[in-house]
Amino acid sequence: MQYPRCVNPSLIGQTLGDYRILSQLGEGGMGVVYRARDEVLHRDVAIKLLTSRTIAAKPAKDFLLDEARAVSALSHPNICTIHLVGETEAGPYIVMELVEGKPLNALAAKEGLPVESVLRYGTQIARALAHSHARGIVHRDLKSANVMVTPDGLIKVLDFGLARRLRHEDLAETLTLDQLAATTDTATKSTGGLTGTLPYMPPEVLSGQEADHLGDIWALGVVLYEAACGKLPFLGRTAFETSSAILRELPPPLPMWVPTGLSSIIQRCLSKDLHQRYQRASEVQAAVEAVQSAAVAAPPAPGAATGPTTTVVRGIRHVTVKDGDVLLLVGTTKGAFLLRSGPQRARWDVMGPSFHGNVIYSLAYDARQGRHRLWASTCTFWGTFLRSSDDFGKKWTNPLHANVKFPEDCGVSLKNIWQVCPGRESEPDTLYCGVEPAALFVSRDAGDTWSLVRGLFDHPHRPRWMPGNGGLALHTILLDPSNDQRIYVAISAGGVYRTDDGGITWQARNQGIRVNFQPNKEPEFGQCVHKMVLHPARPERIFLQHHWGLYRSDDNADSWQSISNGVPSDFGFAMIMHPRDPDCVYILPVESDEFRCTPDGKLRVYRTRDAGNCWEPLTRGLPQKGAYETVLRDAMSTDGLDPAGIYFGTRSGELFGSTDEGKSWKMIVSGFPPIVCVKAVVIGEPRAPRPAKPAPARGRRSTIVKTKKRRKRARR
Repeated sequence: MQYPRCVNPSLIGQTLGDYRILSQLGEGGMGVVYRARDEVLHRDVAIKLLTSRTIAAKPAKDFLLDEARAVSALSHPNICTIHLVGETEAGPYIVMELVEGKPLNALAAKEGLPVESVLRYGTQIARALAHSHARGIVHRDLKSANVMVTPDGLIKVLDFGLARRLRHEDLAETLTLDQLAATTDTATKSTGGLTGTLPYMPPEVLSGQEADHLGDIWALGVVLYEAACGKLPFLGRTAFETSSAILRELPPPLPMWVPTGLSSIIQRCLSKDLHQRYQRASEVQAAVEAVQSAAVAAPPAPGAATGPTTTVVRGIRHVTVKDGDVLLLVGTTKGAFLLRSGPQRARWDVMGPSFHGNVIYSLAYDARQGRHRLWASTCTFWGTFLRSSDDFGKKWTNPLHANVKFPEDCGVSLKNIWQVCPGRESEPDTLYCGVEPAALFVSRDAGDTWSLVRGLFDHPHRPRWMPGNGGLALHTILLDPSNDQRIYVAISAGGVYRTDDGGITWQARNQGIRVNFQPNKEPEFGQCVHKMVLHPARPERIFLQHHWGLYRSDDNADSWQSISNGVPSDFGFAMIMHPRDPDCVYILPVESDEFRCTPDGKLRVYRTRDAGNCWEPLTRGLPQKGAYETVLRDAMSTDGLDPAGIYFGTRSGELFGSTDEGKSWKMIVSGFPPIVCVKAVVIGEPRAPRPAKPAPARGRRSTIVKTKKRRKRARR
């Protein structure tokens, strides 16, 4: 088909398919945009008709149409919708949603926008990028002129995916590239053409690499910078000076009124080191939302009314706890429960729920220095808080502000607290918290204040950690009892990390752990570890439940070997150690990552008593038919009595226990909300259990009758 070399002005008033062209809205390097009327659906739309230069470059036209067809599958409130891609005698055209409003560069001209507007618009742009990147679509030409702000304050990102493989002459809508072409012609040819508008181009594209999603994140940083102060971070008198500034210079400091948190986000987006830049647009979205929340929920002015620092729990029956009692701390998706029993563990008193409607991801008990302190992480729409009680749940602390939170310069916000871990006996005021997004916090004053362990948070691997199904979480903390400087952490999906200097530096320790869902089956990091345990009597030996696989390390996690022997599935979450036997481990397998329920509908706990060489099922008293249950990583626990008690809770709200180390099981309670965590503790010094009552003496007649009954059954 032969297309005309110029756009025909007589198109106004004519029709393209079902669309009648009403007026011209604008013209750019890629084409002319018209306002048109959809004669079928009776709505106004925008039509972009490709320019003659774009049409002349047939590969560019083909790629453009292919990208437009791909982008038409995107459906998001912050992305301009593509309705149709077609061709007529006038040329190829794209029918898009008509967006009424002003471009962001016009609103931000000269002085920039108020901080509140920058945060509100920045969140929406990042959300649009996150949606498109998740579907394999990269914008490649994000700029403030392509961001429309509607009268209602809604962001619409235009021209998604329409900048690939265009000739570099067509891309210089802000500055011409004539001077730049002489020095970058080789790179331009090798990559199939520069993509984007020069002041928004990332340095890797100017160096000859193909544009990808990290280039969009760089461009987002430029857009946020421009919105905050009204100027571009890199702009010279010529195209050569602009490209040189992008490649070599730092952006000028933002004005003083820009919050430190927002400034840090922009700086990280504009990092020339790809590994230091945000790796996902969703990370930028979370970071901007965190700064936005901090701006809205500012601390109260001095003298302003605050609130009670403790909450008295009323309306539920409390339990009386004595030394030697066994407590089960049960966290659910709707609150926390406390169960108490004596040393025989025959009957259980139930208290709860505390924290109605809160998800309780972690519960812990701190008995150091004579304390009886419970810790609970509570999560609601309003945020995540760490609370404590010194009277077994009658009163809980009520923090007025988040006591565990990321510093502003981190650019991330706290989602969940997955693990609360009391420190060693030698450090009675030390506590640790593992959180989402994956990070480790430490308190040196018994939980009054918390600080981020920067050695792990700033680890160069961190930008490449990927979230598991439950998020990017640091969920397990193990303190080496033989070395007070050594700590292990497990991250889903980052792997196992160890510090030997108290948290200053960290090393990935994943040698031998296979990752079946990655091309590289044994990477240095990126493993989706589900749980990890060790016994104080053998601290060099660690057991691990992986996304797929059971492993043991005998050398402080330097290497791992598989112990998936004789289990119906080596996929699972829960894993606990026997309190006295360092060779004894309990697990509860689930079928697969697609079907996260017990295999074959049989609820079976598996135990090894030889460090994983073989496993045996423990089923007596557990349902073996139609029991499609799921037990999460922290929903299994053991007490320290002899014989040991083993307990676990299911997502169907059932709590099971064994008082004979797993030989037999009983249901302790049913009807709870989905159980997230279970923690068993013995209060004070264990009391000797009362001796069982002697069985009544049996007479000769009763013995004869029972013998006859047994013989009769045998004959049948």
